[in-house]
Amino acid sequence: MKKTLLKFISVVVALVGFTFSANAQSFEGVIEFKKITPSDTTNYVYYVKGNHVRIDEIGSKSRNLEGTFLVDMDAKTMKSLNHDRKLYMDQPTPAAPTVKGTCSVKKGQNVKNLQGYKCQEYIVSNAEEGISITYWVADGKFSFFDKLLRQLNRKDKSSVYYLQMTDVKNSFPMLSVQTDNSGKETVRLEVTKITKKDVDPTMFDVPKGYNKFEK
Repeated sequence: MKKTLLKFISVVVALVGFTFSANAQSFEGVIEFKKITPSDTTNYVYYVKGNHVRIDEIGSKSRNLEGTFLVDMDAKTMKSLNHDRKLYMDQPTPAAPTVKGTCSVKKGQNVKNLQGYKCQEYIVSNAEEGISITYWVADGKFSFFDKLLRQLNRKDKSSVYYLQMTDVKNSFPMLSVQTDNSGKETVRLEVTKITKKDVDPTMFDVPKGYNKFEK
């Protein structure tokens, strides 16, 4: 009985140690990136701490903070902030977007060094939708990203097609380039800066003085 108990305790301690080690290795910090289309450029900043992500949208011309999304992946909650009016609103998780036809996923032969990370090429294409997206994916313990996309359920093809890849669970796309049937680039998402650092947990709180907006 004593040996069995000691063995059980050893297993529990090992599991706790493994969990702590995995969490310690998960990315924490700030990721800055931009979305470029033929008509506009929008800048975003991700603040990441555990299962909390703050998404700031920065005006391309004003350079001002135009909006914020607070995501708690443990509680499965999301809040949007309107800084001009000092309001916040609860946001439900939308239904998962559908894909017409079938996405083909191909792991490319090329590798790039982007923002200090070794990035593997992946190509996801869909003949029926007439879209092909090339991703340059870094494996850097970015365990938050796959969960974030599944909670946001965004309809943009960069997010939808990324989730068609099954072997990039701990990765993050440092660059993605979307093209149409003619090969013309239509959307580019590009990380401009990535910083590993301790993030203040208050970054994920609704600021004091903000009122809840009720529809």
